Amino acid sequence: MSDSDKPAFPQHPGIQCDGPPTDWHGMTLRDWFAGQAMAAIIAKIQFQEFPADWLPYEKTAIGAYDYADAMLEARKAKP
Repeated sequence: MSDSDKPAFPQHPGIQCDGPPTDWHGMTLRDWFAGQAMAAIIAKIQFQEFPADWLPYEKTAIGAYDYADAMLEARKAKP
């Protein structure tokens, strides 16, 4: 399981779950990082005006996952 597939909010091993740890469902760490990045991006650009042909929603979502992927890579480089 890569970092991007790990759960954002794992349960303590002593807590009963419906299957082995490989059967996690819900938000991944990558999704959590992307959501946090998106919140910051939206807060910064919320009141800016965009050209009519620019699709801020799609570009913001793509950018948020770019930040998430960079954060996952940075985790690998930690001491």
